[in-house]
Amino acid sequence: MPALINLASTSLAWKKTGAAGPTFSLETKEGTAATLAFLPEDLTLARVETSGGSWTLKHSRFPASSVTLRQAGSKTDLAMFHPHLVGNGKLVFQGDETFDWVRIEGIHPGAAFLDADGLPLVQLTLNPDGTSRSAPEDTPLALVDISQPHRRLADPALLSAIGWYLLLLETLLEDPGVAAETSLRM
Repeated sequence: MPALINLASTSLAWKKTGAAGPTFSLETKEGTAATLAFLPEDLTLARVETSGGSWTLKHSRFPASSVTLRQAGSKTDLAMFHPHLVGNGKLVFQGDETFDWVRIEGIHPGAAFLDADGLPLVQLTLNPDGTSRSAPEDTPLALVDISQPHRRLADPALLSAIGWYLLLLETLLEDPGVAAETSLRM
């Protein structure tokens, strides 16, 4: 898997893959930069792979709603996402590196992680052509823009995967059947 900082391509898109279960890949012209797969044993647990490694993302409602990021196989939280009531939130890494998560409404809805100056660091724009469940696998579901000054981040693909997870999680939790099953597991 190539690292985003080594790629010439700036065209990035999350697409559904043909693998079993909800699985997605962050595609560039040069190949796959990241993958995200929801695990069948828990609909809010996902595994992320990038050139930088493997992680898990897990939504929890107790004691307060949050999402944790851990290195795969570890029990130590590397980061925690704290949602706000209106879909925005804050991603806090160990060492206190913090990114605001803001929803973007309008003609091209999506969301973005902002840097300390309030400028988009990683922005995901939902593709209206990919919202249908019957959309072909090759259809981009979300377009990703990583601002040029931030392409040198240690792993911008990981931030993109966290953002994609948050957008998908919101949809999953809106489904009453999924919400009921998730609450029964807790």
